[in-house]
Amino acid sequence: MTPSRQTSVTPASSPIISDQLQPVRRIARVLDDLIRIPGTNIGIGIDPLLNLIPIAGDAAGTVMGAYLLLSAVKMGVPKRILARMILNISIDALVGVIPFLGQAFDFVWKANSKNMVLLERYAINPSGTAKSSGIAVMVILVSLVLVLVGTLAFAYWLLTLLSSWLNLPLW
Repeated sequence: MTPSRQTSVTPASSPIISDQLQPVRRIARVLDDLIRIPGTNIGIGIDPLLNLIPIAGDAAGTVMGAYLLLSAVKMGVPKRILARMILNISIDALVGVIPFLGQAFDFVWKANSKNMVLLERYAINPSGTAKSSGIAVMVILVSLVLVLVGTLAFAYWLLTLLSSWLNLPLW
């Protein structure tokens, strides 16, 4: 009896087959790592270039990055890993809309490559990747809350300072 080759994965406990990752790998590469800068390990894809176009570029990059997420859902990847992938895409999209900083961030963050690494790690070690992704999601969420609180505190301090310099009431 010869083992049949599995072509689709639906249950969350089934391993991902390497053939399923090929189209996803290609998209991630085109988005984040299409052209290598000579003499370096740094690659540039179309995602950071698209993000140079205000708003529309960020939206297009996010939609194309969602392809990886949809592929992961079709492959039966656990919710913890999907949550981490969504966080990667969300961070890319949210920081990407900040003028100048967002464009520079897009060249470094490479959410699609990060998501591809998650899928490949899951294909090799499903349970270990799911567990570490759950921890990472919690750490990232706590970090984002701390950054938000810090940003709000800084903004309040800055407004207080500005109002005292201008001798204006804050409220």
